[in-house]
Amino acid sequence: MNTPESAKGQRRAFLATSLVGGAALLPGAARAAAACSVPFNRAAYERYVGLMNAEDPRFVEYYADDIKFEMNIRGRSNVLDFYRHQWPHVKETLEIAFFCSDATGAAAQVRSELRCIKDTDDTPFGRALKAGEVQRVRGYVFYALNAQGLITEIKGPPPEVLQPWRLEGA
Repeated sequence: MNTPESAKGQRRAFLATSLVGGAALLPGAARAAAACSVPFNRAAYERYVGLMNAEDPRFVEYYADDIKFEMNIRGRSNVLDFYRHQWPHVKETLEIAFFCSDATGAAAQVRSELRCIKDTDDTPFGRALKAGEVQRVRGYVFYALNAQGLITEIKGPPPEVLQPWRLEGA
């Protein structure tokens, strides 16, 4: 039997549930609480990108040992070797335009400036580069994460070239 007293209790329960669920849509505290529960959150991604931009090899601390990286590179040490080979010739600077993540993965839109700082014939760009050449791109990157929040795979479509390689000075 639905008495006025039980209907009032049902309305209260409904309102309480709605308010709790609606709080998740609010910015600020609700978003911060959710971010704390995801190991690879915005703060972690900003640190990762900062390490990449600084050419700090600690960026691989975010990778699982068996990471699958674009360009058919497998394993944390092989990714680090790839970058150690490129760093003396090409300086890459990433800027985060968008980032989101959950416990299983992350997605980002990044802008990247690639600046050749020393002539090189050995590049992953399909051609030799001369010091002072610069390319700017925008890319979408997808990260698969393991249960510890480490990156197990990095993939994405080819980046959009915003500015093809051109000489800008060293």
